Amino acid sequence: MNENKARAAIHISFRDEAHLRAHADHFSVPIDRALEWARARLEASTGRTGWEHFDFEAPETVGVTGLKTLWPWTRGDFWARRRGRKLPSHLILGSKRPTRRLCVHGYWQDETTFLLHTLYPGRAAPREIHDPELTPAELPKTLKFWKRHAIIVGPSEWEA
Repeated sequence: MNENKARAAIHISFRDEAHLRAHADHFSVPIDRALEWARARLEASTGRTGWEHFDFEAPETVGVTGLKTLWPWTRGDFWARRRGRKLPSHLILGSKRPTRRLCVHGYWQDETTFLLHTLYPGRAAPREIHDPELTPAELPKTLKFWKRHAIIVGPSEWEA
């Protein structure tokens, strides 16, 4: 058998379509185009097992992103629910910026099927502290990150 033979193409299934839709307004390209770029990255994967959580630079701007690093002098951050979410997130009012970064988060069901949890414009960030799938091992890193970072939102993107 030829060792250099190309691996089988992968199929992406949606594990959490509602989570994916929550990011729909942040895209400036059709979601199908973003999925094709994600598929190309996943097809190049050598592991094809377990969770994948990474970001990469797409060939063009994919949408807008917003994550602010908080400093001791930063004011205005708060905890509230983003529209369409059940639990609060660490937020700050501001303007998002265009990005070519695309984050992929999901896991391999088998070698040819990837279950996509979410896809969004921007860099990969740790799970939020209330994520029900957060493991005890991930908690210290998650707490450290979300203590110093807030998601940038506009006035209509959160609920009091």
